[in-house]
Amino acid sequence: MRSVVYIEEDYIAGLLKDYFPDSGQTTYIVTHPAAKRHLASHGQQVALAGKRNTPLKKQLASDKVDFLLIQTDDLERIRSVLGVLDACGSRVPTLVISAEREAVAEESPFVYAITMQQLLEGDLRWQIVLAQTARRLERIVEHFHGADSVVILLQDDPDPDAIASGLALRQVLGRHKQTAVLASFGRITRPENLSMTKLLEIEVAQIDQSRLAGFDRIAIVDMQPPHIRTPLPRVDLVIDHHPEQTGYDATIRDVRPSYGATSTMLLEYLMCRGNNIGTRLATALLYGIKSDTFLLGRETNAWDVEAFSYLYSLANHNLLRRIERPELPPNAIDALGRALRTRRVRDKVAFVHLGSVEREDLIPQIADFCLQFEGVEWAVVSGIYDSDLVISVRNVGYVRAAGKVLKEAFGSIGAAGGHGSMAKAIIPLEEVARCWKVTARNSAAVTDRVERQFLRSLHNSGR
Repeated sequence: MRSVVYIEEDYIAGLLKDYFPDSGQTTYIVTHPAAKRHLASHGQQVALAGKRNTPLKKQLASDKVDFLLIQTDDLERIRSVLGVLDACGSRVPTLVISAEREAVAEESPFVYAITMQQLLEGDLRWQIVLAQTARRLERIVEHFHGADSVVILLQDDPDPDAIASGLALRQVLGRHKQTAVLASFGRITRPENLSMTKLLEIEVAQIDQSRLAGFDRIAIVDMQPPHIRTPLPRVDLVIDHHPEQTGYDATIRDVRPSYGATSTMLLEYLMCRGNNIGTRLATALLYGIKSDTFLLGRETNAWDVEAFSYLYSLANHNLLRRIERPELPPNAIDALGRALRTRRVRDKVAFVHLGSVEREDLIPQIADFCLQFEGVEWAVVSGIYDSDLVISVRNVGYVRAAGKVLKEAFGSIGAAGGHGSMAKAIIPLEEVARCWKVTARNSAAVTDRVERQFLRSLHNSGR
């Protein structure tokens, strides 16, 4: 990362050296000659600011600057530096460390500002991430400004991370449920997710393609357009944490596969927006992170942990307990019984075919359960839901990536993909009949084909 650090006190450079270890990629601009001599004696690239900020202008003109840090309590100097950015038409992510934080935030809402005390008490890396998110937010706000109606699309069977992210994006955009509709082409089926929407009073509308033309902007959270089978007229915004997909156009993309949950990303936007995060939204976001990361035990980064910690004290934990322990319906018990009776284990992979199921969410639920079998590293659970063969995969997390294995096994005849330790495939039954020459009623044949395809892909991926 190419950084410019504009500082008033040279001791700040000592605090920052661990975050900018490569002096060849960091240029220090200082306001006092003594500070320049001190930093130069330690091998740093350093220049004296001057009244017209000429060194900064040269940096912005000659090099690609990825990040700018400003440290001074002189508000006029801050204005001068930010004025250079504006004059250059630059939107470099900018972090200001100053006692004048509130004034900076009021005058420059997309520049992230903190006090020295916040710097010393927190994690500078987290503040840098927020400064980067603030610049993304600027573009989003500009693009959605003036739109009368917005639809925030969630996946066909929205999960807690998607629901929470959609709710948060609505607040980031400064809208309410009449001007920014949370919507899905499917319906919510899992008991915990239904409980979440009921207890937190979150409305998710089920829509069809004909309604999309009525919206001025289309945003997608916690997924990307290739995951949607319904054609979209356009996509204005994508915010997602899944592996980046290709083959689609979007005006604005924020895709970060290193994150464990999209809710973490939306918390960053809320913090940059300066929004008050109420109990309802905090509870939703905390549950989104908790459910997608298995309580921070799967595919997380430092920012998921930071977000979880931030939200923990704001959430209603009594509501969380009620959401996580919904009533278990009889068909879930029946499906569990079938899983126990029909399970097959080959090469440390547990295979279960449930046949026809009334609710799609039973398939991943049983996959989670099957991963607890002794000696099993993978769980592959399939079932027929409506007109599709749905396959849910889980693994222990220290083996090959589930999404890659599943995509290689079934991606040629259906939609398949996911994370390192969890993945899903949806194959139309007409494709099952055409490509595999078997019918959905022939459970034994379907089970055998799923096993063979998966194991072939698993072993090929290991070569």
